[in-house]
Parts: sequence; structure tokens; C-alpha cells
Amino acid sequence: MKAGQSFGRREFLKTTGEALSLFTVAIHLPSQIANATEGGSKRIKREAPHIRRLLDEMDSKGSRFWSVPQKDGELLYFIIKATRSRNVLEVGTSHGFSAIWIGLGLEETGGKLTTIEIDKERYNLARKHVNEAGLSQRITSIRGDAHVEVTKLEGPFDFVFLDADKEGQMDYFNKLFPKKLVPGGILAVHNAIRHAHSMKDYLDMIQKHPDFDTVILSVTMDDGFCLSYRHRVS
Repeated sequence: MKAGQSFGRREFLKTTGEALSLFTVAIHLPSQIANATEGGSKRIKREAPHIRRLLDEMDSKGSRFWSVPQKDGELLYFIIKATRSRNVLEVGTSHGFSAIWIGLGLEETGGKLTTIEIDKERYNLARKHVNEAGLSQRITSIRGDAHVEVTKLEGPFDFVFLDADKEGQMDYFNKLFPKKLVPGGILAVHNAIRHAHSMKDYLDMIQKHPDFDTVILSVTMDDGFCLSYRHRVS
């Protein structure tokens, strides 16, 4: 779907099917990634009572912190596990809701999340929530301007979630591609339907980029993601 077009039921079903095909391709990663689970230590599960309580409480305050809705958090959790992602970057932590969903997925793959937040209050609150979830060893929080901090990160990442300033997508992309996003990696940009006008340059570019397959996907029928899969062979 091009930026600015309506997103009807037919387009939704079409892009959902395309996205599932993308996940099917992406799941066939090298065995050293697919079989990696840390230590044998007992992992934290999303069904744990303290996780359910924490996520429900955070979700009830989500509009205040511009965090993803719960269904989008569940999709991130699903993608992380389905693609066996291990080195993940999030730009725009907010109060940590999506970071916890990603972290729960990484509990299965044995991976790590690096998340960046510019606002001090949200950064501190996110760290508190991550600690309450028991995911502090899984998630590294950085406070700062992501346009600067991304350049300091070594990478490469196999999954990147961008949910910060919508006008900044091109700059983030240029700092991540090609060296900091692995072939076979996924770049996920949130608010790609409601705020398509603010990232039109990015959406136009990524949907035509020869190195990526891209779909616009919604699980809420309201807003959603631009998901881009980097080809393994150029």
C-alpha cells in the first residue's frame, strides 16, 4: 500500500498473507541461531501472573505514553520467536511496554535487546518496568538521542523496531543499512498507517528498495507496521 491510500479489508487480508509468507521465509535461519537458548535457566513466560498484571497495568496507561497497543506487542513477540531473532534494537522505549514484549520473545531465543529513549522520565519508568518483569539481564536501556546513539552501536542486528520520531525514519535507515542490519533481518516501523504522511519519504523509498521485501500490516485494523525483510542474496 502506498502512503496516503486507504487500508481496506481486502488490502489487509492481502498484506497479512504476504507477511505470513515473509515470516515463513525468515524462520529458516542458521542452526546456531535457531537452536540457541541461554544456559538452561528457567525462562520467564508471558503467562506468568506477575507479567500479566504488569502488562495489563502498562496497557491501561498506554495512550499517555504513546506505546504500542497490546495486539501490536503480541505481534512483536510472535515475530521475534518466529524469526529466532537474537540481537534486537528498539528506537523509542517509552515506558517499556514493547520492550517487555520483545524481551519475552527473546527469552525463548536467548537473545538481547538494546533500547533507546531520549526522555528521562520515560527512560527511568521503562527501566523500573523491565526490572519488575525480571528482564533486566535481557534488556539494555540507553538514554539519549537515538540519531546519535545508533551510530555508537556495533550491531549488526537481526531485528530493528523503530517507534520514535516519525520524520526521522530516513536518517535511522541510513545509519542502519547496510552494516547494522544483517541479510535476512527485519526492519519494523510503527504507525505506518496513521502517520504515513509523516514518513512518506521513507515509505516510498523502502517499498521500492531492491534489497527489501516490504508489507504494510495491521492487526488492530486501526494502525500498524511497515515490515521490511532484507534479502539474503542481493
